[in-house]
Formats: sequence, structure tokens, C-alpha cells
Amino acid sequence: MKKLLIVCLCCMGIMFVALGAGAKEEFTAPDDDLVINFIKGKSDRNLGVTFNHSSHSGYECSDCHHNMKKTGEPTSCATCHDNFEPVPTKGYKSYFKAMHYKRNNQKRPSCLGCHVREFGNDKEMTGCINSACHPEGIK
Repeated sequence: MKKLLIVCLCCMGIMFVALGAGAKEEFTAPDDDLVINFIKGKSDRNLGVTFNHSSHSGYECSDCHHNMKKTGEPTSCATCHDNFEPVPTKGYKSYFKAMHYKRNNQKRPSCLGCHVREFGNDKEMTGCINSACHPEGIK
């Protein structure tokens, strides 16, 4: 009887894991032309970026929204990286550093880090002035 109970519990556990693995929730990305500018009002310069989810459709949501593993849904980087000073500061709370950190051995990718990995030294995709990210520069 004890063995039967253990076998039943094991089978139920396997079924639960199998069903849970297939139940991946789908999220709808916001429309393109999403303006990201958390530094607005803290700098005389326009440091905003227009982001298009459609041009990043080959990636998983969790590639950028790494906190999904904890929350179960995509959240803004600004949820944790809430120091919006335009000059980089120490620590992981700096929003600027979270977007621009580009060391190859970093734990999590940043926008610039991913662009450097994908596009190398192509200034259109990795530069600050007249780039795809900052088409009007960083005035």
C-alpha cells in the first residue's frame, strides 16, 4: 500500500510538471515606437530612445526582462534600476549603466552589450550620435 501511494504521488508529480511546462503564458508586446526616457527631467539633454519590439522578435522576452523568472511577467528595467541620474553611478541601481554596460562577462545583458555582441563596431547600431538608438544624438 505504501509503495502504491509513492508511485501515485510520483506519477502525479510528473504530470503536474509536464502540464506546467506546456502552460507557458504568452505576452503581447507594446506597440512599436515605445519611447523610453526615464532620465527626462534630470538632464538638460534628450537621452530618450525609441524602442521597437517588432525588430527584436527573434529574442525571448526574458532575454531583456530578466526579472520574469521572479515575477512571471515582463517588468520594466526601471522597476529595479531606479537611479535615473544621467551620470553613471556605482551599483546596479543605475538605469544608465543597466542600458549601457558592455563587458562580455556580465551576468545579464544590457541594450548596448547585446548590440555590441550582435553588430560589433557598427556605429549605426552601437554609437550614441546619429545611431538607431539615438537618431538625433544625445542633445
